[in-house]
Amino acid sequence: MVAMITIASIVYTTANSILSSQSSYTSFAQTQTNNTQQQQQLQSKNNDTNKNYEKFHANIEQIIGHIKMAEFNKNTNNNTLAYNHTSHPIEEVLSLVTIPISNIDKKLNETYFKDLYTLSALVNPSVPPSSLTSSIPSSTSTTKEAFSKQAQSSIDLSNAVIKTVIPAKTLNTTNHNATVIQNLLNTSKEEYQEGVKDGKIVSMLEYQDGTAFMDRAYFLFNNTKSIAANGDRQMISKLFSNLTQGTLQQKNPEEINTIIDEINKKLAEGSTSSSSTTNTNTTNQTMTNPSSSSSIPITNANATNTNNVNSSSLSYISKIRSLLDQVISTYTANDTAKAKELATTAYLDNFEHIEKPIGKELSDAGEQLLRVQLRDQISNKVSLDEIKQTISEANTVLDKAENILK
Repeated sequence: MVAMITIASIVYTTANSILSSQSSYTSFAQTQTNNTQQQQQLQSKNNDTNKNYEKFHANIEQIIGHIKMAEFNKNTNNNTLAYNHTSHPIEEVLSLVTIPISNIDKKLNETYFKDLYTLSALVNPSVPPSSLTSSIPSSTSTTKEAFSKQAQSSIDLSNAVIKTVIPAKTLNTTNHNATVIQNLLNTSKEEYQEGVKDGKIVSMLEYQDGTAFMDRAYFLFNNTKSIAANGDRQMISKLFSNLTQGTLQQKNPEEINTIIDEINKKLAEGSTSSSSTTNTNTTNQTMTNPSSSSSIPITNANATNTNNVNSSSLSYISKIRSLLDQVISTYTANDTAKAKELATTAYLDNFEHIEKPIGKELSDAGEQLLRVQLRDQISNKVSLDEIKQTISEANTVLDKAENILK
């Protein structure tokens, strides 16, 4: 089977349009949790949320996918895309995993942060000298060999994080890995859909994101021999091969989604339910959100009618509102790290799922408020009133979205 990374390398040589993103380097610093009774209560409430190992594992696999794609772009002399792939996990994914890592091994968490920032600095020409980057050469003088060495360090640390946080009795079990694969594939759908239109790449960054996550899904499937140990395993392998060819040919997202849905269906049939994992044999699957003990419905692979899509979208909206309420409470308690994690979850794990059905205008407005403005405000430690104002504006967008979906 052709590796998914190869897809991007082939298409990259013929694609002329590359998305450039505006990413600012933030210094390596974490807000320390206040040792107050209120904060301890908040931490206690969130203890169970750190047990969502499937989502945590999938987030780390996404980071690995970004790193591998960054290395590919560095090797093809494209520092812009290489930097985008190193900064993306820092901006969006890292805040979702730092608290679970820190709760298990604070030193490892700090090392992981520093390592990923170091990798990004190697391809970021705008990084000023600092205590973190003073010994790092500029991106224009960084050799491919030096970057590959740092990339491997980041991948090794990512794997160490997975093994440290996820209990051995859970890691590599059939149900756990099947759920992680499904999570990666569902995320890759959204990325690919933003990257390809009418048989052409319109966003190289999103296209590469999608193929990178598919690659990680296949890697995990290939290394979990207990998944669909019967004849279905060969069928799933064939479907992954079709997925490779489809993305290589830049087929429309609808065709890619059909293949992914069939893989997910076969994965569900080939795994058994477990008390420590999501029941993948049910028609309406649920996935515990990493920032709340409640569950939200995710769209079933075969649910294509408008009513089901709208119902699922309304559930996501309800979840976003709950997460935004939690942002206010955690920010009030001076836990900016947790507040940022919650804000990131509201956008990345929820709002992104409703962007298509609510239309571009509301989607763009919500993205600006949740992905950019709110997260930046939390990082800059603005006043609580400013946080509340942004959340109020976000809720207004959600109100309009609900009217469209009802």
